[in-house]
Amino acid sequence: MAASNQKLLCLNILGYKKPGISSEEYRQYMVNEHAPLVAGLMKKYGFLHWSMFANVAPYDCCVQIVIPSIECFVRMKADPYFKQTVGPDHEKFADTRRSQMMIGWFSPLMKDGQLFGPTAGAGTVANGGEETNGE
Repeated sequence: MAASNQKLLCLNILGYKKPGISSEEYRQYMVNEHAPLVAGLMKKYGFLHWSMFANVAPYDCCVQIVIPSIECFVRMKADPYFKQTVGPDHEKFADTRRSQMMIGWFSPLMKDGQLFGPTAGAGTVANGGEETNGE
């Protein structure tokens, strides 16, 4: 990802589908049509992580991106391809007037089952590592 001492930002875009589009149509469009349009720009402008969670009540999706600085996002949105192609594509499937964003510091603690950072040495559970059956 990035150097372990580098502070990273996590931007969550909480989105809604346009009325008249089913949840499955929305998810399929996001993954199979819209994502390929924006993928190259994200790579070009230094995005480090990108994922989407569909059907996240009360929203229809949450798009999560991790970036080294907000300038990555600002430069991508200013790119002529974004303005001409990606931005207008949102209007085909998303209710952009209702979308919300949250941004904060990204603190990864586990990936692919491996603990790292401040949790790296926490390989046991609170009872000393012994499994219990809820007793």
